[in-house]
Amino acid sequence: MYFAAMITFHDVTISSRGQIRLKDFNLIIEDNHHYIIRGSNGSGKTTLLESIAGIVHATSGTVEYSFIGSDLTWDERFYLRKQHIHYIPTHALQSTLSTHPEFFYQQRYYTIGDVQLPTVQDFLGAESKFDASTFPASFNIGQLLPLELTRLSNGQLKKVLIIRALMKNIPKVLLLDYPLDGLDSQSRQDLCDFIDHMAKSFSIQVIMTDHGDQLPKIIDRQIVLDKFCVIDNSAYEVEPERAEPTIPKNQQTALNNDKPIVEMQGVRIKYGKHTIIDNLNWKINEGERWALTGRNGSGKTTIFSLIYADHPMAYSEKVFLFGKRRGSGESMWDIKKRITYLGPEQLHYFNAATVSKTARQFLLEEKPSSIEVLLDHFNAHTFIDLPVKDLSSGQLQLLLLMKSFIAPKDLLLLDEPFQFLDNESKTKLNSFLSSQLKAGVTMVMITHDIRDVEHWTQFRLHLQ
Repeated sequence: MYFAAMITFHDVTISSRGQIRLKDFNLIIEDNHHYIIRGSNGSGKTTLLESIAGIVHATSGTVEYSFIGSDLTWDERFYLRKQHIHYIPTHALQSTLSTHPEFFYQQRYYTIGDVQLPTVQDFLGAESKFDASTFPASFNIGQLLPLELTRLSNGQLKKVLIIRALMKNIPKVLLLDYPLDGLDSQSRQDLCDFIDHMAKSFSIQVIMTDHGDQLPKIIDRQIVLDKFCVIDNSAYEVEPERAEPTIPKNQQTALNNDKPIVEMQGVRIKYGKHTIIDNLNWKINEGERWALTGRNGSGKTTIFSLIYADHPMAYSEKVFLFGKRRGSGESMWDIKKRITYLGPEQLHYFNAATVSKTARQFLLEEKPSSIEVLLDHFNAHTFIDLPVKDLSSGQLQLLLLMKSFIAPKDLLLLDEPFQFLDNESKTKLNSFLSSQLKAGVTMVMITHDIRDVEHWTQFRLHLQ
């Protein structure tokens, strides 16, 4: 069957801040197809989405749209492109936070103050074109409506941002950059079902990026990029199960069972009528490596906030860190000096576009004796001298991970560290954590990937 071209790139070159991002790029995206864009970190996936959306512009060549006349003025074409194409970037929440100065880091754990924070209903209501009953029941949008935005988990936030973009008006093309990262398996399936529903019900053409195979059923084409070039544009088929590279399974045992690093006794966290954590008893001994698992919204990140001294209820609950109960005299900063933490909420408030340094300069802020071992292990020489603001989502995640590993502290907390990473980078990270962390470092990792869970299950806490 013949399908007409919907979006066509003719010899397109795109440069940004002196860096060539696409050069003599040619591509045809056909009408009535739904695409997955693949490629290693830094291969150009986000650049392709941004060029389709008109966020970055061709310095030479042309991008043509079948639904936008070429005889129109620049302003007319710009308006129609915004109407017909919606782009939801990886870090879409940053733009939302920038318009709400009353939001601050870890605000969802605080209930004091007179500021009335917007609920999901407030966030969606003004521009809503349809009600919650439009959505599949499994998406549970009705249950999210009364919640304050700051109370949402990482996965819930992604759902709300996608819904809000679709409520402005129904586009012809929906561009999604890593929409499924950070979601548990069931939440991924719920979101896939929702995308399928919207695409079929409103004739929306979906183009998205992802490294996994749990995708919306409508996806029928794939574009594979390598170094900003198209190496495949063909029918999408679910790949057969790949044999995973052999990584020695974590066999780390506690160094000292009588020296708990973290201990929680009967911890209960409740917001209004909603109980997040109920009667949690947990002890982490020195040198143990834990997997913390559970569905989005089950309280995993809340537990990390109790450990990392960001949650005020750590003082009223029985939370012990390094043998001392919280509130017994140590300051929040004394605790943070002994803990390394990396998680999605930090990324929400970290705007790479405002960082003027290169990736190398960013790492050297920690004044390490050398970063070469990290660069070699993660194959980071390919981007280490690029400006931080020009890094892809996967490269930025690797950079933040490497910064976390420069000066190992007593306790390492990693919340979804595999987000945005391609398969090779995920393997390198697991290998590093298995073989290169010092024996005395205690680690807790939040992850939804079953392969990671299987690897880190000698010690595991699962939240219902």
